[in-house]
Amino acid sequence: MASETPLQAQARALLASGRLREARALLDPLAAGDPWAARQLAEIDLAEGNGAEALRRAQSLDAADPETAILAARAEAALGRFDAARERLTGLRSRLAAPSALLEAYLADVEHRAGCGEAAIDALREAVRIDPRFAAAQKNLAALLLSAGRADHAREALQRAVEAAPGNAGLWMRLARVHALLGGTGPALACADRAAAAQPPDADTWREIGRLRAELWRWEDADRALDEAAARDPGAVPTETLRAVVKQELGDVQGALAALAAAGARRPGDLQVTLGERLMLPQVYEDVDDLARWRARYSEGIARTLAEVERWIPCANEAFQLKRNNFLLAYQGGDDRELQRGYSAVIARLAGAAHPEWRSPRPRTFDGGRRLRIGFVGAIFRECTAGRYFERWVTGLDPARFERFVYHTSPVDDDFSRRIAGCAEHFATMRAGAEEVAARLAADRLDAIVYPEVGMTPMTYLLAALRLAPLQCAAWGHPVTTGSDAIDAYITCAAMEPPDGQSHYVEPLLALPGPGVDYPMPREMADASRAALGLPGSGRLYACPQSLFKIHPAIDELFAAILEADPDGALLFFQAPARVVTMQFAARLQRALAARGVPARNQIKFLPRMGGAAFRRVLALSDVVLDTLHWSGGNTSLDAFAAAAPVVTLPGRFMRGRQTAAMLRMMEVEALIAGSPEEYVRIALETARDRDRNAALREAIARNRGALFDRPEPVRALAEALLAAAAGN
Repeated sequence: MASETPLQAQARALLASGRLREARALLDPLAAGDPWAARQLAEIDLAEGNGAEALRRAQSLDAADPETAILAARAEAALGRFDAARERLTGLRSRLAAPSALLEAYLADVEHRAGCGEAAIDALREAVRIDPRFAAAQKNLAALLLSAGRADHAREALQRAVEAAPGNAGLWMRLARVHALLGGTGPALACADRAAAAQPPDADTWREIGRLRAELWRWEDADRALDEAAARDPGAVPTETLRAVVKQELGDVQGALAALAAAGARRPGDLQVTLGERLMLPQVYEDVDDLARWRARYSEGIARTLAEVERWIPCANEAFQLKRNNFLLAYQGGDDRELQRGYSAVIARLAGAAHPEWRSPRPRTFDGGRRLRIGFVGAIFRECTAGRYFERWVTGLDPARFERFVYHTSPVDDDFSRRIAGCAEHFATMRAGAEEVAARLAADRLDAIVYPEVGMTPMTYLLAALRLAPLQCAAWGHPVTTGSDAIDAYITCAAMEPPDGQSHYVEPLLALPGPGVDYPMPREMADASRAALGLPGSGRLYACPQSLFKIHPAIDELFAAILEADPDGALLFFQAPARVVTMQFAARLQRALAARGVPARNQIKFLPRMGGAAFRRVLALSDVVLDTLHWSGGNTSLDAFAAAAPVVTLPGRFMRGRQTAAMLRMMEVEALIAGSPEEYVRIALETARDRDRNAALREAIARNRGALFDRPEPVRALAEALLAAAAGN
């Protein structure tokens, strides 16, 4: 157009903002004498799915005009006439004096819709060769390469794209996603940072930056990116529900609820928003009464959601996009069986309505005459607590009797992941959504599935509500009942369960002997001094090395009692990933000390988070390790015992609060097991103050800790139990 009239400019603005009806009303009077207006009306027809009308308009225009030829080809494609569309575009290509990247991109679209994937890829390669800065073609090329299973080629294509257009935030985010898909955590974050530095003007790109950062646990960076997205599109449900998750991780529960309220105002009754608001829990409670209030609120939310579940059936597929789980519930120390049953019933009802085939019974085909096809599913097949716990459940199974499938759903790959991949017959990195993972599990026709944890991620909770194999088992990576009627057995450790343990689960228990796992003895620690590790050089050190969200407020008065009785003592904790959470916890402890009249004297210490040998060395240098109430140490206690550090514990009502006590009994060091809160304080003080007692306990732990490490019996028992259960015995 040589010069644009005011009406044309107004129509263009309406089209750009998606206000198609208003644009049509403006363009209709112009169409008869204005080819540009007629073409815009044809574009509106295409956007509204009316390919026939778009083709009619195109045929009334100058057939020699390249824009008209492309428009007619797109209309043909919209009508499913792909041969005709291809013929129009290739004919135009032969007439043009110079190659056209836009033509090649439209040809690629036709080929893709016609099911000719390689031809579409070839056309897009030609488009970006002609115009390396053609961002849409670059993105589409990467998407087609990914869908063809050629992630390495997609990464190479996007790398060339960002070199040609380094200021395009969308291209950087596509490259970030491909790096994440291939396990490149560092490069993925670096690309996301480049996207942020480009200051994209749109909310969608900022949301994707925030999403990737959140998936890789960079919560504060994710929060900043999502604030940018919210500023550009206030109340957008995908942004605000993700913001709520991030703000909860950062300890800002009121900010999380505010984000959900903004989303609810824009889309009332949304499933994600409703569940997020009703089932919100903080990481740190103010005190025991505050915990009780949140639990009552949560219980009411479950009841309301169960009563209203049918209202979400029309959008049941949204269950597969849920971004929340019940992870924090179990740390309240209560009986969660009915709450878990209620939540699982909601998820099962919705997921089953969307995919009834994934809730239907699956016939057993295993009779013991072949290898058992067993799948292990989760985000734990990396260097982490649950990974170390359950690695040998995979690698220790006899390959002559088991065909092992591992489905790794974490965004992180590391040497640990690669070690498991090297042992399993099949190792699939699954970074798609829950729906895609469920389809893969169903297609692989497994005899049995083991979910080592259910509840640590939204995906495993959703999958555990489905019937994807004849035999499905959960385990204590997150030690609380799943509540699911689709889980046939809960694999637990016999020594850690109380006498009434079965009453805490909806699933039948399958109890393993010994420690329940074949846990490798950690490597030797290098010597280090307290000063070198940032610890106080004098005074007695009481270490509570658990994540702060695990520390129940009921233990605060025991901490205060210890410091009241030992003025030279100090409590040692490890910082939370979010600074605010650490500050909230520290403030709660200070209130507990003040309530007991213990003056503040810098006796609460926080170390940066650490792992491996450095972590064990800190425990070794502490005078005593304080186990948490209601949820005891598991991996943390094993680290302490590997360092021969004494751990004082008060067993709880549920398995999750009895793991340390079971380990101490296996080592015959029961003197560290308390029977009451008062005895817990007394044992902790005596163990820290009495040097001879402390040394004797460390010697006994070092002598007997072999009972906890490198024990193959639990895996052998697991193998026999799985074979029998899969065969229906």
